[in-house]
Parts: sequence; C-alpha cells; structure tokens
Amino acid sequence: MDFKRLNNMTGKDPVLNRRITSIFLNEFESFKKHFNTLPSTAELDQIQFQLHKIRPSLVIFELDTLIKKYEEYLDIRKTSGNIAENDPAFLEVLNQTNAKLQEVKEFLNSIP
Repeated sequence: MDFKRLNNMTGKDPVLNRRITSIFLNEFESFKKHFNTLPSTAELDQIQFQLHKIRPSLVIFELDTLIKKYEEYLDIRKTSGNIAENDPAFLEVLNQTNAKLQEVKEFLNSIP
C-alpha cells in the first residue's frame, strides 16, 4: 500500500517514513489492545483519550473509516449500552483493525 498522505507530508523521505510509521504502529497496537477490551472495560475515558491521540495518525495512514467505527462503539458503551464480546459487527471492526495493522507493517518492511 502506498500511503499518499504520509508521502506527501514527508516528501517520500524513507528515514522519516520509517520513523513515523514505527511510532504509529506502536501507538496503534496499544490502542487496539485497549479497544479489544471495550465490551468489558470501565475505562472508557482511557480508550477515548487514546483514540484522540492517534486520530491524526489514522488520517495520515488513510484509516479514516475506522475512526467512525471506533467512535460508534465508544458511544454505545458511554450511553450504558452493552457490546457482546462475540458481536459480529464488533469482531469485524477488530478484524479490519488487524488487517490495517498488517498493511502498515508491510509498508514499514518495504521502506528501503
């Protein structure tokens, strides 16, 4: 995958792309770990803060569509709604997250 927004921002500098991508991967994996616990956690503010923190990076890495899905599930939980751990739609968001993480890892490995 070619991340056009990232490349436009960095001028396709491989060193800068590698550094930004590495930092983003660490933050995104940390967010994913917390988001996985959304059905059972009481720490919604922590997940909300982490989403706020990585939102610009999600946009840079063209993952805007996931932001809306994360926000939808946070809103469900905040309004006292429950999310079943085996909810198919929630599991699909987790699968999409894993797929996007893999794409970013592949991009990182492809940087010369």
